[in-house]
Amino acid sequence: MSRINALLGLLLAGFMGNAVAGGPGYLGDLVGQNVSINNTIAGLGTPFSDVYSFDIGSTTSEAIASSVKVKLQYGSGSVPVYDISNFAIALQDTDGLQYAFDNVFDGLGTLELSAILAPSALGAPGFYQFVVTGTTSGSAGGIYAGALSAAPIPEPKDWMLLLAGIGLVGLMVDRAKRSRL
Repeated sequence: MSRINALLGLLLAGFMGNAVAGGPGYLGDLVGQNVSINNTIAGLGTPFSDVYSFDIGSTTSEAIASSVKVKLQYGSGSVPVYDISNFAIALQDTDGLQYAFDNVFDGLGTLELSAILAPSALGAPGFYQFVVTGTTSGSAGGIYAGALSAAPIPEPKDWMLLLAGIGLVGLMVDRAKRSRL
């Protein structure tokens, strides 16, 4: 039941002003967006490898990915109607260099990834792929859903400017205290 709730939550989040992608394909620039993905694969024992391509624009970003496999069981049959075995997700660049991989479920039946991804060249976007693999093990096939997003990470120079500003404010406060005495 918790897997179904997680799936419904992901699908609902996808309809709340965010981009929704059905099956595999190119998702566009991911920075600042939350993209919901999902796919239904028909047939028992069907292997699949779905590739969702995206870029992260021209700033350093972090790609967050999660995916939920859904196991639907109706009645008392021993084989579920929809399920996936050997379910795994990976973040990689277009050359196949893998940044993150997960095939171990958390308590809610979710796989999650997080990796720092950078542009391929200064001022040029970085092109990446979110790959979902598995084999359908339900009598009618398998279903999964997920979410992808990316947010800019502050660069070290930004942190140094922030620390320098805080230091200057501290000096000004100290100077004001000394002038009152």
